[in-house]
Amino acid sequence: MKKTILLLTIMAFSVSAFAQKPVKGNLLTEVNLSLNQWTNELSIPNLRFRYFIADDLAVRADLSVSGSSAENNFSSGGTDNDGTQEISQSSFVLRVGAEKHWAGTEKLSPFVNGMIGLANNSASQKWTDYDGTGYAKDFNAEVENGSSSFGIQLGMGADYWITKSFYVGTEFGWGWFLNNIAEGTSTVNSVKTTTPASSSSSFGEGMGSAGFRVGFILK
Repeated sequence: MKKTILLLTIMAFSVSAFAQKPVKGNLLTEVNLSLNQWTNELSIPNLRFRYFIADDLAVRADLSVSGSSAENNFSSGGTDNDGTQEISQSSFVLRVGAEKHWAGTEKLSPFVNGMIGLANNSASQKWTDYDGTGYAKDFNAEVENGSSSFGIQLGMGADYWITKSFYVGTEFGWGWFLNNIAEGTSTVNSVKTTTPASSSSSFGEGMGSAGFRVGFILK
Protein backbone atom coordinates (compact mmCIF):
# COMPACT_ATOMS: atom_id res chain seq x y z
CA MET A 1 0.00 0.00 0.00
CA LYS A 2 2.80 2.40 0.92
CA LYS A 3 4.57 1.58 -2.35
CA THR A 4 1.38 2.36 -4.29
CA ILE A 5 0.97 5.74 -2.57
CA LEU A 6 4.62 6.55 -3.20
CA LEU A 7 4.28 5.63 -6.88
CA LEU A 8 1.18 7.82 -7.30
CA THR A 9 2.96 10.72 -5.58
CA ILE A 10 5.94 10.40 -7.90
CA MET A 11 3.63 10.28 -10.94
CA ALA A 12 1.77 13.41 -9.76
CA PHE A 13 5.01 15.36 -9.36
CA SER A 14 6.20 14.07 -12.73
CA VAL A 15 3.06 15.35 -14.46
CA SER A 16 3.30 18.72 -12.69
CA ALA A 17 6.91 19.05 -13.75
CA PHE A 18 5.80 19.15 -17.39
CA ALA A 19 3.30 21.97 -16.79
CA GLN A 20 4.16 24.90 -19.04
CA LYS A 21 2.35 28.15 -19.73
CA PRO A 22 1.62 29.12 -23.37
CA VAL A 23 3.99 31.17 -25.49
CA LYS A 24 3.76 33.24 -28.67
CA GLY A 25 2.09 31.28 -31.48
CA ASN A 26 0.06 28.93 -29.25
CA LEU A 27 -3.65 28.46 -30.03
CA LEU A 28 -5.87 27.43 -27.11
CA THR A 29 -9.48 26.33 -26.87
CA GLU A 30 -11.69 25.97 -23.81
CA VAL A 31 -15.26 25.62 -22.55
CA ASN A 32 -17.01 27.31 -19.64
CA LEU A 33 -18.71 24.90 -17.22
CA SER A 34 -21.10 27.37 -15.58
CA LEU A 35 -23.70 27.80 -18.35
CA ASN A 36 -27.43 27.36 -17.77
CA GLN A 37 -29.03 24.22 -19.14
CA TRP A 38 -32.14 24.12 -21.36
CA THR A 39 -34.39 21.27 -22.28
CA ASN A 40 -33.43 19.82 -25.68
CA GLU A 41 -30.56 22.31 -25.96
CA LEU A 42 -28.70 22.35 -29.25
CA SER A 43 -25.59 24.36 -28.52
CA ILE A 44 -21.84 24.82 -28.38
CA PRO A 45 -21.57 25.97 -24.73
CA ASN A 46 -19.43 29.10 -24.61
CA LEU A 47 -16.60 27.82 -26.76
CA ARG A 48 -13.53 30.04 -26.58
CA PHE A 49 -10.39 30.35 -28.70
CA ARG A 50 -7.27 32.21 -27.54
CA TYR A 51 -4.27 32.97 -29.73
CA PHE A 52 -1.06 34.28 -28.16
CA ILE A 53 0.48 37.04 -30.28
CA ALA A 54 3.17 37.40 -27.59
CA ASP A 55 4.18 35.33 -24.58
CA ASP A 56 2.07 37.57 -22.33
CA LEU A 57 -0.61 38.84 -24.74
CA ALA A 58 -3.49 36.95 -26.36
CA VAL A 59 -6.49 37.75 -28.53
CA ARG A 60 -9.67 35.81 -27.84
CA ALA A 61 -13.10 35.01 -29.26
CA ASP A 62 -16.12 33.44 -27.52
CA LEU A 63 -19.02 31.75 -29.28
CA SER A 64 -22.24 30.46 -27.76
CA VAL A 65 -25.14 29.10 -29.83
CA SER A 66 -28.19 27.54 -28.20
CA GLY A 67 -31.74 26.56 -29.00
CA SER A 68 -34.60 24.73 -27.35
CA SER A 69 -38.10 23.57 -28.20
CA ALA A 70 -40.94 21.97 -26.30
CA GLU A 71 -44.55 20.94 -26.86
CA ASN A 72 -47.11 20.74 -24.06
CA ASN A 73 -50.41 18.93 -24.50
CA PHE A 74 -53.63 19.67 -22.61
CA SER A 75 -56.48 17.17 -22.53
CA SER A 76 -60.03 18.29 -23.18
CA GLY A 77 -61.19 15.93 -20.45
CA GLY A 78 -64.11 14.43 -22.32
CA THR A 79 -63.11 14.09 -25.98
CA ASP A 80 -60.20 12.83 -28.00
CA ASN A 81 -59.11 16.41 -28.76
CA ASP A 82 -56.07 18.02 -27.13
CA GLY A 83 -54.83 21.56 -26.86
CA THR A 84 -51.16 22.21 -27.62
CA GLN A 85 -48.59 24.81 -26.66
CA GLU A 86 -45.44 24.88 -28.82
CA ILE A 87 -42.47 26.83 -27.46
CA SER A 88 -39.15 27.54 -29.17
CA GLN A 89 -36.20 29.82 -28.46
CA SER A 90 -32.71 30.45 -29.80
CA SER A 91 -29.69 32.46 -28.77
CA PHE A 92 -26.44 33.55 -30.41
CA VAL A 93 -23.57 35.27 -28.59
CA LEU A 94 -20.21 36.43 -29.99
CA ARG A 95 -17.51 38.17 -27.95
CA VAL A 96 -14.02 39.27 -29.01
CA GLY A 97 -11.24 40.80 -26.98
CA ALA A 98 -7.70 40.61 -25.67
CA GLU A 99 -5.99 39.61 -22.44
CA LYS A 100 -2.72 40.64 -20.80
CA HIS A 101 -0.98 38.00 -18.66
CA TRP A 102 1.18 38.67 -15.61
CA ALA A 103 4.22 36.67 -14.56
CA GLY A 104 2.43 34.67 -11.87
CA THR A 105 4.18 31.42 -11.02
CA GLU A 106 5.48 28.50 -13.04
CA LYS A 107 1.96 27.08 -13.45
CA LEU A 108 -0.36 29.96 -12.47
CA SER A 109 -1.03 32.63 -15.09
CA PRO A 110 -3.18 35.58 -13.88
CA PHE A 111 -4.50 38.04 -16.46
CA VAL A 112 -6.70 41.03 -17.13
CA ASN A 113 -8.93 41.27 -20.19
CA GLY A 114 -11.18 43.51 -22.20
CA MET A 115 -14.04 42.41 -24.46
CA ILE A 116 -16.86 43.65 -26.64
CA GLY A 117 -19.83 41.41 -27.30
CA LEU A 118 -23.00 41.03 -29.34
CA ALA A 119 -25.99 38.82 -28.55
CA ASN A 120 -29.26 38.00 -30.26
CA ASN A 121 -32.24 36.13 -28.80
CA SER A 122 -35.59 35.09 -30.21
CA ALA A 123 -38.59 33.24 -28.83
CA SER A 124 -41.99 32.17 -30.09
CA GLN A 125 -45.09 30.32 -28.93
CA LYS A 126 -47.98 28.78 -30.81
CA TRP A 127 -51.23 27.86 -29.05
CA THR A 128 -53.82 25.58 -30.60
CA ASP A 129 -57.05 24.99 -28.65
CA TYR A 130 -55.25 26.36 -25.60
CA ASP A 131 -55.82 29.65 -23.75
CA GLY A 132 -52.86 29.82 -21.39
CA THR A 133 -54.50 27.82 -18.60
CA GLY A 134 -55.76 24.68 -20.30
CA TYR A 135 -57.79 23.22 -23.17
CA ALA A 136 -60.03 25.78 -24.91
CA LYS A 137 -61.69 24.79 -28.16
CA ASP A 138 -61.04 27.16 -31.08
CA PHE A 139 -58.75 29.41 -29.04
CA ASN A 140 -55.57 29.88 -31.09
CA ALA A 141 -52.67 32.27 -30.68
CA GLU A 142 -49.13 33.00 -31.86
CA VAL A 143 -46.57 35.12 -30.00
CA GLU A 144 -43.15 36.23 -31.27
CA ASN A 145 -40.51 38.40 -29.61
CA GLY A 146 -36.78 38.97 -29.68
CA SER A 147 -33.95 41.02 -28.27
CA SER A 148 -30.35 41.99 -28.92
CA SER A 149 -27.58 43.41 -26.79
CA PHE A 150 -24.16 45.00 -26.98
CA GLY A 151 -21.61 45.09 -24.20
CA ILE A 152 -18.15 46.36 -23.24
CA GLN A 153 -16.46 44.59 -20.37
CA LEU A 154 -13.25 44.54 -18.33
CA GLY A 155 -12.33 41.51 -16.27
CA MET A 156 -9.66 39.45 -14.62
CA GLY A 157 -8.92 35.78 -14.12
CA ALA A 158 -6.27 33.11 -13.94
CA ASP A 159 -5.22 29.87 -15.63
CA TYR A 160 -3.64 26.98 -13.75
CA TRP A 161 -1.59 24.65 -15.94
CA ILE A 162 -1.86 21.03 -14.85
CA THR A 163 0.21 19.66 -17.74
CA LYS A 164 2.01 21.31 -20.66
CA SER A 165 -1.18 21.18 -22.74
CA PHE A 166 -4.10 21.15 -20.24
CA TYR A 167 -5.31 23.84 -17.84
CA VAL A 168 -8.21 24.92 -15.65
CA GLY A 169 -9.16 28.47 -14.80
CA THR A 170 -11.72 30.99 -13.67
CA GLU A 171 -12.53 34.64 -14.36
CA PHE A 172 -15.11 37.36 -13.77
CA GLY A 173 -15.85 40.76 -15.24
CA TRP A 174 -17.88 43.94 -15.04
CA GLY A 175 -19.07 46.14 -17.84
CA TRP A 176 -21.66 48.33 -19.55
CA PHE A 177 -24.48 46.76 -21.56
CA LEU A 178 -27.08 48.09 -23.97
CA ASN A 179 -30.20 45.93 -24.32
CA ASN A 180 -32.73 46.31 -27.14
CA ILE A 181 -36.14 44.65 -27.04
CA ALA A 182 -37.58 44.21 -30.52
CA GLU A 183 -41.20 44.91 -31.37
CA GLY A 184 -43.28 41.92 -30.33
CA THR A 185 -46.34 40.52 -32.05
CA SER A 186 -49.28 38.61 -30.64
CA THR A 187 -52.06 37.13 -32.73
CA VAL A 188 -55.10 35.79 -30.87
CA ASN A 189 -57.90 34.27 -32.96
CA SER A 190 -56.73 36.23 -36.02
CA VAL A 191 -56.55 39.55 -34.13
CA LYS A 192 -52.99 40.90 -34.22
CA THR A 193 -51.49 43.28 -31.65
CA THR A 194 -47.96 44.61 -31.22
CA THR A 195 -45.83 45.69 -28.30
CA PRO A 196 -43.46 48.61 -28.95
CA ALA A 197 -39.70 48.20 -29.08
CA SER A 198 -37.67 49.45 -26.13
CA SER A 199 -34.09 49.77 -24.95
CA SER A 200 -32.20 50.04 -21.68
CA SER A 201 -28.64 50.13 -20.42
CA SER A 202 -27.02 48.70 -17.32
CA PHE A 203 -23.70 48.34 -15.54
CA GLY A 204 -22.59 45.24 -13.68
CA GLU A 205 -21.47 41.65 -14.03
CA GLY A 206 -22.33 40.10 -17.36
CA MET A 207 -21.45 38.79 -20.81
CA GLY A 208 -21.28 35.26 -19.43
CA SER A 209 -17.58 35.31 -18.63
CA ALA A 210 -17.82 34.20 -14.98
CA GLY A 211 -17.32 30.52 -14.34
CA PHE A 212 -14.98 27.57 -14.16
CA ARG A 213 -13.10 26.78 -17.37
CA VAL A 214 -11.16 23.85 -18.76
CA GLY A 215 -8.99 24.03 -21.87
CA PHE A 216 -6.00 22.78 -23.78
CA ILE A 217 -3.46 23.84 -26.40
CA LEU A 218 -4.39 23.05 -30.01
CA LYS A 219 -0.96 24.01 -31.32
